[in-house]
Amino acid sequence: QFSFSLTSSETSTTLVKSDTPPSPNNRVLIVGLGNYPAPRSRHSVGQYLLHRIAERNSVQLSYKRSWKAHLASFHYNDAEVFLLKTKHFMNLNGKSVMKAVSGLQINPTHVVLLHDELDLPLGKFKVKHGGSANGHNGVIDTQERLKYNDIKRLRIGIGRPDNKEDVMDYVLEDFTRNERSQLTSMKETMIDTVHQIIAVMLSPPIHRKHT
Repeated sequence: QFSFSLTSSETSTTLVKSDTPPSPNNRVLIVGLGNYPAPRSRHSVGQYLLHRIAERNSVQLSYKRSWKAHLASFHYNDAEVFLLKTKHFMNLNGKSVMKAVSGLQINPTHVVLLHDELDLPLGKFKVKHGGSANGHNGVIDTQERLKYNDIKRLRIGIGRPDNKEDVMDYVLEDFTRNERSQLTSMKETMIDTVHQIIAVMLSPPIHRKHT
């Protein structure tokens, strides 16, 4: 499991911008998983958050045809952070991620996925490092294409429908007005958490001397 977690009542530290050009080893890819034809759906909440991260950092996503994805970038400390929103159905999101990882020379250990999570209620989110994709097709496709299962993920709760048989319709439906308002109220904490993931990811390892 990842080394920290935050709740909406906790605060976090935003990294400080730097003019020092980063090395490729300090590149990070943040991917908003989603179902591109349904951008306002529960299934695309990762792409919702990706847009909010872009707004916070005053950058705009632009389309890269060869990757079939939208891309933006910004710097924090020694990190060069890339934001990626694919233009695929959810179960093919990994195609764009693989092209970005290859084209930007990003280590898969520096990839973070933002995605919806049925097993968390709306208003909750958790950081997870690797482990089961829990049946999430976007996560599965990305893991398989990168041949790497320990991808860091921010799981954003959307809850489950009352009738388990309605899951497919439920995730493809748009958020209600009240649900969208709840997302808006927690977006800043989620963005702060993504920034902390980047900080921890690029921190030098701590060496302890045993006596």
